[in-house]
Amino acid sequence: MSKNEIRYRAVPLRQDRDTLYVFSAPATELDKILEINERETDKDEGYQRTLSGSRIRSISDFVNKRNQIPSAIVVGLRDAKFDRVSSELAIPNRPDSGWVIDGQHRLKGATQANVAIELAVVAFLDLELERQIFQFVTINRTAKGVPTSLYYDLLRHLPPSKTPVEKAREKAADIAHELTRDEESPLFARITVSPPRPGQSLSLNNFVRKVAPLLQDEPAKSPIAAYNVNEQTKIVDNYFRGLRQNDPQLFRYTPTVVFRTLGFGALLNALPTIFSLTLKHHQGFRVEDVAAVFSRIEFDFSAWDKAGSGNAAELQAGKDLEEAARYAYPTDTAGSIIRL
Repeated sequence: MSKNEIRYRAVPLRQDRDTLYVFSAPATELDKILEINERETDKDEGYQRTLSGSRIRSISDFVNKRNQIPSAIVVGLRDAKFDRVSSELAIPNRPDSGWVIDGQHRLKGATQANVAIELAVVAFLDLELERQIFQFVTINRTAKGVPTSLYYDLLRHLPPSKTPVEKAREKAADIAHELTRDEESPLFARITVSPPRPGQSLSLNNFVRKVAPLLQDEPAKSPIAAYNVNEQTKIVDNYFRGLRQNDPQLFRYTPTVVFRTLGFGALLNALPTIFSLTLKHHQGFRVEDVAAVFSRIEFDFSAWDKAGSGNAAELQAGKDLEEAARYAYPTDTAGSIIRL
């Protein structure tokens, strides 16, 4: 055995177009050659959930009590070769020889245990990133559930055969990524794949839940559906910029009703109505146009703090804002020219 490689006896397993390799190895050895493709909250890198320290400690304690980990971790190996003569998998002995596609907590927990333990491994060789993500989503979505925000975040990396609903969610996720990175946007650093802080940030799941239906090809229900994704991004951004310009206090302090599930949902429910009103009376949807419309709407957003929670409360809050908007403009028909 060369010091430049590590060899493990392995069994090839053919599935469809892929050959997978099944082997076992000490957890500490695997930890030295595999990277955790960790999802960092504020970076567009990696595809896995952020590691949970409590979950790692729980697994470590489990192993220390002489319990077994029978389920295999799934990895993608780079530059590994299978020797058919010796039935050995030769893996480069370096820190970045592969990624953990599934089982990162089991690997870290077993590594940190005081008891030496081998883990079962199922390995793909030289699997491209897109298919790593596909495997990760497939394993977790069907078995134990990928967090919904992360699932939406990954849709844009998956193969092109998507349903109209998935395409709309993908576009909504793209809009979220654009706005949460724009330092001038009211949504800057406000959208996260991690659990949100109530009244301070939004989950990507909640953003996609409300924005995606507005992007589907049904202009009769949503007047912004006919625009391209760049224009739709600008529409959502200008909507919140206009609200902030008219009422800075709503965004100046946290927590704020705007970034509560109910408040954000109600605002998005009212967006088609306010979009049409703004387009009709200002021939555009620029920030100043939106601010002018909100300035005419007599509405106490603080009332939403006492509106409760749940879908019914969110729908009613949106209807209340729509009613106030229509009252400010007794006649409303959609315009045909838009300036963003």
